[in-house]
Amino acid sequence: MPYEILEHTADIKFRATGETLEGVFSEAVKGFGAVVGDGETGQVGYDIEVESENLEALLFDFMDELIFLQDTEGVIVCEAENADIEETDKGYRLTADILTDTIDPGGSYLDVKGPTYNEMKVEHGDGEWVIETVLDI
Repeated sequence: MPYEILEHTADIKFRATGETLEGVFSEAVKGFGAVVGDGETGQVGYDIEVESENLEALLFDFMDELIFLQDTEGVIVCEAENADIEETDKGYRLTADILTDTIDPGGSYLDVKGPTYNEMKVEHGDGEWVIETVLDI
């Protein structure tokens, strides 16, 4: 499984894995969507661009942007397409097409308040990237 929900005492934690940096960030979007409550098919796309000084900050800012997208557009995040991460002179820039679904008024969704740096990691080893992050609920 490319992502999995992990046990955490107070908040929600998940791990995502991928062969590439872009792949692991894309899997993190699926993990985020599973935490909130899976959308169906990801019919509507939104372009996201995030720049940060390091990979942990990039993950934090990316998760924060997904929360902002859901809160302002009234959608649920499903998956990412065309993710691209490039190293810049100031750190890293991530661009991606985020596919979303409409929120079912009768559905049960988890309200995520924000990402945290607690227990966060973005690591590469043994030929794969691993992301772990905790979301404040």
